[in-house]
Amino acid sequence: MITKVGHIIGHILIYLGISELVPIFVALYYGEGTMILPFFICSMLTIFIGLGFYFAFNDEPEKPSRYDIISFLVFAWLIIPVFASMPFMVSGELTKFTDAYFEATSAFTTSGATLLSNSALSPKTILFWRSLLQWEGGIFLFVLAVAIVPLSAIGGSELFRSALPHGEKEGFVSRINTAFKPLATIYIGLTLLCLILLNLTNMTFFDAMSTSMATLSSGGFTNHANFGVNSFGNVAEFILIPFMVIAASNLTYHWSFMTTGKLRAYRNDREIKYFAMIIIFAAIIIFLSLTGEDGTSHMSFLKKIGVSIFTAVSALSTTGYLPDGANTMPLAVGIVCITLLFVGGAMGSSAGGFKIMRIKVLFRQADSEISRLAHPHGIVPMRVNDISVTSSILMSIWTLLFLYLSTIALFSVLYGLFGYNMETGIGLAVVNLFSAGSMTGLIAPDFMGYSGMTYTAKWVTSVLMILGRLEIIALLIFISPSFRKN
Repeated sequence: MITKVGHIIGHILIYLGISELVPIFVALYYGEGTMILPFFICSMLTIFIGLGFYFAFNDEPEKPSRYDIISFLVFAWLIIPVFASMPFMVSGELTKFTDAYFEATSAFTTSGATLLSNSALSPKTILFWRSLLQWEGGIFLFVLAVAIVPLSAIGGSELFRSALPHGEKEGFVSRINTAFKPLATIYIGLTLLCLILLNLTNMTFFDAMSTSMATLSSGGFTNHANFGVNSFGNVAEFILIPFMVIAASNLTYHWSFMTTGKLRAYRNDREIKYFAMIIIFAAIIIFLSLTGEDGTSHMSFLKKIGVSIFTAVSALSTTGYLPDGANTMPLAVGIVCITLLFVGGAMGSSAGGFKIMRIKVLFRQADSEISRLAHPHGIVPMRVNDISVTSSILMSIWTLLFLYLSTIALFSVLYGLFGYNMETGIGLAVVNLFSAGSMTGLIAPDFMGYSGMTYTAKWVTSVLMILGRLEIIALLIFISPSFRKN
């Protein structure tokens, strides 16, 4: 286990260290010379330690075991933010390790919660590094979802279908490389397309670049965090909607369409159909809520439609962009957004949440149980994505649902102990567990900002963001003594 995990962690740290050199070019372009040396030092240190892991542990061609996979997921989500946080500290922007680790964790998990309360005063180099780290977290999530997580058999991950060809007896590195190359190609291409379209609006090139990276990663970081993206106009919101949908759906199907030009993958994908249906249904509810609210009477009919669709997509994709007029939204909109954040995107996406496929399985089981009441001796087979849903898969999904609800309850109580009211505590637990920290202003409007949190609260929030990406059960399995012994 140590050999396999250590080798791939070394790989990732080397790539992370190389990426820490990229902000140096931003510093040179914007004349922020004081940022060059900190990023260079952090880059060399990260690459040096990564090379140490790389050469100390050899790659093994055998297919990784379930324990290897779970161990890798736990170590990766805990260790990578440590090295990603160093530029924040060394540059002097966030001098405390707690703050730097929080910001790096939020970026790499694509949560979008930030301690930079006034990002307009932050150096552009730091803002770029934060966006780049979030963008790298997005492709990391895509690769994990396609190449690694399905092997773990956690929470019904066996139901995931990939359009990418891959071998059955590959090691860690070969599996990741096989998935990384095609996914990175379409990921970069979509990011550039989003950048070009946003730049055609009244966005500056730097804002368009940061927003496009935040959108394709389902992250939600913008350079104007206090205002969401509405400060750039309605055109930018409509441009972002299709890209948020793409990021929250199975990226391998987009790759299949781009390479073959055939829609067969989409026709066979039930999650995209459910995704569209949920968006339409949620947008209608949000529109009716806005129509019946006096505080939104200044909005035109078309404006309410646009805000409703944008809000529904932003929440369901867990990107977390704040819609126009978020401060005046009625309570019903917040409740709808909490529900959408819980549902989340599709398997094989960068979105958080419980995932649409699992929700579908639970509904199918409910339908089967109702049919069994009418026909007690009948046999009602259950298939999803042309895969038989066994009792072990059902048990795994129900266990994950219980853990999600228990985690929300537990962390809501913890936030209450830190002095937050019940509404704010539940809101913080939901947005950070489901990787939508940038939507905190809508879900928990009384919250004064993450920068005002105590150090303990920041660590609790960092753990919560990591738990959301580990889907909780992976960490519980990892710390189980019986699992380690076996």
